[in-house]
Amino acid sequence: MKHKIIDLASEVKRATLPDCLNGFLFPIFEAVSNSFHSIEERWGDELEEKGRIEIDFDVDAQQIIVADNGIGFDENNLNSFLTPLTGKKLERGGKGFGRFITFKVFGEVFYSSRQSDLNGWNSGGSYRYEPFAKEDNLIDVSPDVGAGAHRFETGLTALMRNPLADAREFFDLVGDRYSGAHADEAILAALLDHFLIEFIQRKVPHNFILDIQGIRFNLHDYFHKSLSTGGSKTEYLEIGHDKRRFDFSYFKVGEAQAKKHRLYFYANNRASSDLENISSGLNDKPFSEMTDDGPRRYFYLVAVSSDFFVSSQSRERITNLHGKIDRDGKRKSIKDHLVAMAKQHILEMENSYTAERRAKMVADVEHLIAVDPLLRRGLGDKTAADFVQKRSITETKEQLAQDLFVERFRRKFDFTKVDANASVDQLVQIVRTQIPEDAKEALAVYVAYRNHVIRIFRELLKKQEEGLATEDKVHQLIYPRYKDSEEIDYSAHNLWLLDDDLAYAQYISSDRTPDGSYRAKGQYAHDILINNEKELMVVEMKRPQKKGYSANNSGSTDNPVDQLKNQISDIREKQKVTTSQGREISVSPTTMVRGYVLADWNDSLSRYLKNEDFVITNYGGQMAYRYYGGLNLMIEVIAFDRLVDRADNRNEAFVQMLEGRSNFDRKPKGTLSSLAEKVEHSQG
Repeated sequence: MKHKIIDLASEVKRATLPDCLNGFLFPIFEAVSNSFHSIEERWGDELEEKGRIEIDFDVDAQQIIVADNGIGFDENNLNSFLTPLTGKKLERGGKGFGRFITFKVFGEVFYSSRQSDLNGWNSGGSYRYEPFAKEDNLIDVSPDVGAGAHRFETGLTALMRNPLADAREFFDLVGDRYSGAHADEAILAALLDHFLIEFIQRKVPHNFILDIQGIRFNLHDYFHKSLSTGGSKTEYLEIGHDKRRFDFSYFKVGEAQAKKHRLYFYANNRASSDLENISSGLNDKPFSEMTDDGPRRYFYLVAVSSDFFVSSQSRERITNLHGKIDRDGKRKSIKDHLVAMAKQHILEMENSYTAERRAKMVADVEHLIAVDPLLRRGLGDKTAADFVQKRSITETKEQLAQDLFVERFRRKFDFTKVDANASVDQLVQIVRTQIPEDAKEALAVYVAYRNHVIRIFRELLKKQEEGLATEDKVHQLIYPRYKDSEEIDYSAHNLWLLDDDLAYAQYISSDRTPDGSYRAKGQYAHDILINNEKELMVVEMKRPQKKGYSANNSGSTDNPVDQLKNQISDIREKQKVTTSQGREISVSPTTMVRGYVLADWNDSLSRYLKNEDFVITNYGGQMAYRYYGGLNLMIEVIAFDRLVDRADNRNEAFVQMLEGRSNFDRKPKGTLSSLAEKVEHSQG
């Protein structure tokens, strides 16, 4: 049998398969897929009743056989079989390349076939497959050498044997490859999961048998016993000037047959896309319900169909899913809108789960703001229930803490803690009603002083004549070194540069250990520690323009995250900090600790933080954060530039009012610069 084929050896050499069960089963997936196509071509609408597929998994011989009663080899499909990337395969959504990848798993492939025509003529043969031969690709062999005589009246048998080294391990059914699970159940589940769409579309014969060492499983029966209809929905989307209809069908699939919630798009009576994983934001675990046979756990499979869909030439994907449209105030792709609708439908159908999850999230938020009062500002004027309603149903307590933290920062955009979008007129009204007349002049002096400090801060961050900027000068500006609040009062420091709420903290110390003593050689001491209203803050400052951050040396100055974690671990063990005067301050295990790292932002720092799994954001300037659940610790890494810019922004509203651009008391107050000159003159 002479058939030439293009040389695909180099393509196969480049191909790789995952080092997992699905990678090993890829040739079986390909062979079964071909059997489905062959059976459909022969039996048409009767394929479920008349089709047959049998898979033999032979451990002793280390081989796998896939046999079907489809059309077998005839001149038409044989030419397609011997030529990759044919139109025949493209019509079915495939590329005709999988049989070559089989040689990434097995060293030998054999076929045997029987076929007949309308006149009752029968023929057949046995062959060894040589995909890269320049002349014969199918070599005639005797049945006993190859795949044996085909077992059905028509169809094809594929025999794959002589597994490569990595694949042999999968024939050890109690080996490490199955990680303690039952191998037959793992193989069965992989096949059911891979052909999920075919099962749903009723493209699978009733006789679909998997035989593993004499134990037979009927995959069709096994699947449909675990399948139930979950309901249907119809939605409309405004696309262009037309309202288009989309129909959603929901199926509940047992957890043994599916491993996640998924969705596919259905066009022209055929699935036209890969399965989309929709577990994110929905539920990464199966739902559950009580049945007559006891509790049942299941995932959702969603089919979305519409006459709007246009499939590609190969029918393997839909070409018009990615256009963006507006719906409910959100502009995103049609595909994303449809996926969001599917998730919402499922949450509505699973209303008891949704209510339970929302209640748990509300409880988590209430606990977070109880142990960390600063996070309450993240709620704004919302209740905890309002806050979680806008969040993904799957958010963990740690993620909720991060969300509250981000919202808190957004609400701290100006000095008055009002909404970040507040107008100047609103700020003027606040000054008029909330600041007494006799305090307004003092406010002007205070704002002038702050601006002066901010200018000094910016200068300290620059390269100095004698070399690089020093951490010591920056530290001294923010808080005097080697002091604590039992020695100095709030007027002697500028912690408002970090956070306005820190200006009047209950206890502050600088360059001391948690025991209240100065640092001994080799001992860690915090740069600044602040205890205030059931919260603890530890600040680690780095020299401006510092580079060379690394996690390799635990606790070193190049590893500020470990420095903070080690410090907090020590405090957690002792459950207290001690002041310079020996007074003990209790630190409850439920008290959230906030760790600050202040540093110049650069590539070295960014790379270090990414490796440490921090979330990096540029909202209002460079910063990063990560929550450590075991230590109940939120670490925030803040760029010096961000710190000084935000301090500047908080003053800006008052600067505008005090520069004479406000008429809140209908009396000109002069400019800020003139007030500053008066202050400096009186101090001189």
